[in-house]
Amino acid sequence: MEFESLLKKYSRRIKHLAIKSAVPSSAIDKEDLYQEMVYHLWERWRKGELEDKTDAYIIGSCYFHLKNYLRRFKPTATIASLHDPIGEEEMLLEELIPDRKALVEQRVDDVLFIRKLKEKEFTRREKEVVELLAEGYTLREISQKLAISHVRVLKIKKNISKKFKKGGYQK
Repeated sequence: MEFESLLKKYSRRIKHLAIKSAVPSSAIDKEDLYQEMVYHLWERWRKGELEDKTDAYIIGSCYFHLKNYLRRFKPTATIASLHDPIGEEEMLLEELIPDRKALVEQRVDDVLFIRKLKEKEFTRREKEVVELLAEGYTLREISQKLAISHVRVLKIKKNISKKFKKGGYQK
């Protein structure tokens, strides 16, 4: 039997078990639990362990796998109040978080910069470099992705900068 057919056959019951097993206010939700059971089902199917098994056995296997998964799961998130003191200096968490207004202003500035960037006339290669730079790649990583030298990427980046200086917009 194909895995897609197998999944279609058991999907409704597995989703029901995921909903039933979900723990409120947990770091993992019912969709995560469903995916964990689907992965378990796929692993068992891939190894050929489900050939002669009954429906009840297969569903039970998924359920017991999920119960063991939940038992071993250790949440890595810690919930803290902004008003709780932290560290040896007992600073408040809200003092460490940057000002929201400044973040919003930075995002607006970034949006304006991107709009100006899109208005410029760029070559195909310049557009590729700009997109990769925006994604956070280094010059060497960009050169590897585009199969060109990092010196060429640097030259393309300088051409992009010249176009901005000519247009009168600087970030």
